[in-house]
Amino acid sequence: MRITEVGNAFDREVHLGVFHSPIASDNGRVAAPSFGKQDGVDYMFYEAGHRLNARICIAGAV
Repeated sequence: MRITEVGNAFDREVHLGVFHSPIASDNGRVAAPSFGKQDGVDYMFYEAGHRLNARICIAGAV
């Protein structure tokens, strides 16, 4: 997954790079990220694996 900053009117785009790369247990697919924070740590919940056999995963910021 890559992250891009866009302007309010989508008139600007700044590509900031990769913020998450699949790991082996993701089976090459990550999708539908959702973000949260607890005790000062940022977390991302996401869908991983084959579309009809996917699971929900969590990644913490390092």
